[in-house]
Amino acid sequence: MDNIFDTNHLYPEYESTLKQHFGDYFDSVFIAFSPFFQLNNNEQGELEVSPTRIISLTELQEKNDTFKNLEPFDGRVIYTQNPNYPTNEEIIKDGVIVPWQYILEHGGFSELSEINLALRTSIGALRKDLKKEDLNKILDDFSNKNCIFLPTEGRIEILSLIKIYNCLTALGKLELVVTDEFFEDRKTLNISEFTFSEFVLQVRGYVYFFPIDRSLLFTIEWDSFFFLICGDHELLHYIIPEFEFEGFYCNNDTMHNWDF
Repeated sequence: MDNIFDTNHLYPEYESTLKQHFGDYFDSVFIAFSPFFQLNNNEQGELEVSPTRIISLTELQEKNDTFKNLEPFDGRVIYTQNPNYPTNEEIIKDGVIVPWQYILEHGGFSELSEINLALRTSIGALRKDLKKEDLNKILDDFSNKNCIFLPTEGRIEILSLIKIYNCLTALGKLELVVTDEFFEDRKTLNISEFTFSEFVLQVRGYVYFFPIDRSLLFTIEWDSFFFLICGDHELLHYIIPEFEFEGFYCNNDTMHNWDF
């Protein structure tokens, strides 16, 4: 394989184990959960806890002429961005992380993988035979009752980006390379030039992050509610607890679809 940093191999193929994919570069891989969150001083109002919502084909066609000739199909579910989900600025200002462990202990789930399956079901990311609508309903009911906002998929979340900023700043790794999912847009930033909120707004939407010395990698896949932190064992065992990333370390058999 070509150097993963210079080609579009910064996230493993589904058939590969995660540690195997990164084995020539890092000896440890940590699966970090994208956090749920609440808003300080939030009275809910017009805000809704899910970042997506389901719309009808008619609504879609009214919004976008591209789909005007799309024929109805019974098995199709159409998802769109929810305009009543908190803005980036609201999350930066008032967001408070709700750990997956809290959802597990209080939401009616028996293991963390069920939470991931519920989230994947909520965005239509699973085939019909793999969907877990029962788990999705449990999560939907619990999150709505407690005003807990669900994470978005396929992007490292704002509250996680703040942790990454704090982590890299503390380590003195200030030159950061960010790359989009198609490997078409890459730039290097000196994060010391930004406050944490400016940094988040600068890099939100990019999916691959690594300091210029390539000692760490933060990477995510487009339908995922978790991201990977890759690095040497000693470094990860310092930054994971220090900056309170929640998740678990991969073993030699862990794959992308760890929830099945």
